[in-house]
Amino acid sequence: MGLSARIFVGLIAGVCTGIFFGELVADLKLVGDIFVQLLQITVLPYIIVSLIAGFGRMQMEQARSLALKGIVILLVIWVLALTLIFIASLAFPDLEVASFFSSSAMPPHQSPDMFELYLPANIFYSLSNNLVPAVVFFSILVGVALISVEDKSGVLPVFDGMAAAMSNINAAIVKLTPYGIFAIAAAAAGTMTIEELGRVQVYLVTYIALALLITFWIFPGLIAALSGITYREVLATFQDALVTAFATGNQFVVLPQIAENCKTLLRRHQLDSTEADSAVDIIVPVSFNFPSLGKLLVLLFVLFAAWFTDTDLDAGEYFSLAFNGLFSLFGSINLAVPYLLDSLKIPADMFQLFLVTGVVVGRFGAMLAALHIIVLSVLGTLALCGQLRLRAAAIVRYLLISTVCLTLLVVALRSYFMAFVPEPPARSNVLSNIQLMEKRVPARVSQQVPEASVTSLQGTRLDHILRQGVLQVGYRPNNLPCSFLTPNGELVGFDVEMAHILAEDLDVALEFIPFEFDGLGRMLASGQVDMAMSCIAALPDRFAFASFSTAYLDLDLAFIVRDHERGLFSDLERLRASEELTIAMVSTHYFTPKIQALLPNANILYLESAEDFFLKPGDEAHALLLSAQEGAAYTYRHPQYTVATMDGGNGIQLPAAYAVPKGDVEMMQFVSNWIALKRGDGTIESLYDYWMLGGASKPREPRWSIIRNVLGWVD
Repeated sequence: MGLSARIFVGLIAGVCTGIFFGELVADLKLVGDIFVQLLQITVLPYIIVSLIAGFGRMQMEQARSLALKGIVILLVIWVLALTLIFIASLAFPDLEVASFFSSSAMPPHQSPDMFELYLPANIFYSLSNNLVPAVVFFSILVGVALISVEDKSGVLPVFDGMAAAMSNINAAIVKLTPYGIFAIAAAAAGTMTIEELGRVQVYLVTYIALALLITFWIFPGLIAALSGITYREVLATFQDALVTAFATGNQFVVLPQIAENCKTLLRRHQLDSTEADSAVDIIVPVSFNFPSLGKLLVLLFVLFAAWFTDTDLDAGEYFSLAFNGLFSLFGSINLAVPYLLDSLKIPADMFQLFLVTGVVVGRFGAMLAALHIIVLSVLGTLALCGQLRLRAAAIVRYLLISTVCLTLLVVALRSYFMAFVPEPPARSNVLSNIQLMEKRVPARVSQQVPEASVTSLQGTRLDHILRQGVLQVGYRPNNLPCSFLTPNGELVGFDVEMAHILAEDLDVALEFIPFEFDGLGRMLASGQVDMAMSCIAALPDRFAFASFSTAYLDLDLAFIVRDHERGLFSDLERLRASEELTIAMVSTHYFTPKIQALLPNANILYLESAEDFFLKPGDEAHALLLSAQEGAAYTYRHPQYTVATMDGGNGIQLPAAYAVPKGDVEMMQFVSNWIALKRGDGTIESLYDYWMLGGASKPREPRWSIIRNVLGWVD
């Protein structure tokens, strides 16, 4: 069984495994992640050695002819393909929200440094930072310079040997593809909801439909319009090569067939000269150093990823995608796609989806790659021989038919998607189904922050609670995952559950009252709340208005940043070099001197709640300083953000404690002792696993699977 067949078997087996076992195979995602990393090991070295050897092997006259005429044809192919891709993306349906991702909170961003992106002043810096266009440009310069070297016998074998070594390494890794694809497909099929799968069809159907239109009309028709060779003859001459490329999923195996077919077609039209044959022999192998149609259609996935994640792209970003994408695709698509996702600020997790869908559309991509070689070889040879026929009537007829076909394609796809693509959940409904870990006693929940009272409560607070029979707990309404209100109006979270347990232990009723930090001291003193439970860090400046119990959690300090900026905030030196950097904090000045010492150029923005960082587009903060535990919950609701910790950091931890009235030693000791009891019996640990480590984000009812819902083998 060939590799393509085994990959297909791995895909089908993975999908079936995911459907059968459901979420039980979710951990296979780790195997898929390892496979992705392995695929990228040889990418950049291979780009360098293959481009240098490919250009260096050419003669100067051949290079000059290719530059003057062949590249013009190549540019025409690229421009036409990019135009088709961007027009085809208009078929994506208009939904109220493409997913629960949101770009509304993203501030205006600075343009990338184009000199750094394209000019490799330091090639080692470009390599270490995955600046693919700069690496490609460097390799082309070296390869072109090598053309003029008279004796290349000692140089080219070295690059050829390195290219062969990289190919051997890659070939060994590629043999693992069926297993990697199995793991990725199983994890995706086991966890992907029907709604998500329904939206993925937008990309798959659009890609396949566009690939078929390109293969069976756009480019065969272009050859016919510019050469005078009939459309039927063009398609009939190369149909075997196209079918073979599709069946094997590999355009390399049809190279000799394509070259021979090109020569045969040209001979039938009195172009059987040595010049024409030599042109074909040059163009066919050299064409592999340039992005093919199969690679260019990858840009359709990037546009789909932007639609899927609700990332708005302006005209400049479309141009940037076309330009950067073209340069990036000189190398491997497995490196180009993550780079393009980052450049457009699209969540990097979409690359996993690309790998799975890539297997489905891979055969169409191989067919398009073979078509690219055919078009470039035929038109390039005709151009080099001066045999192109620019007939206005034929070109106008071709453009008219192409426009009608493309319009019908877009309208038909858009109508289909609007009718059958499921409407995604609104972002406000994410986490709406989360419940407390166990069924608790009813509690009264107030949602309006009361005006803080200036009166003082007489007696100890513990006596007051027991006498009144009610525990009044202060909470922050939007403090994931410690205390937050769901769209259904239910108050849930780690500290909410802890408050329920404390009320049960005291055998009293429970009431939740929201607070803001500037009034918490007065609310505690007046008896409006007996204590505050909402992942409050016991920082020195907060002891001015409250006393605190012993810590019940140690929270890890981290930055919450946009997904595409995770690399910047993980590198302290790069962060220090950044200008106009704004760091947001929640209601404390404790970290201000530390941040100013660590990042002298940073501005500080103070927020009342962490939710403000995500929902207020006017606040142009680049990062939110928060605990990693809280940040992980927010990034689940806002997946365009991620948690970043600086490399080589000292692992700063914050003690989370419960606030009690200032100076109430009895209440402070009571709560501290109760925390020790809950830590000792495992309550805090189990709640931490549920609320901080993702247990709460899992649906209460596991996703449908055969093993659970049909066979009933697991609960």
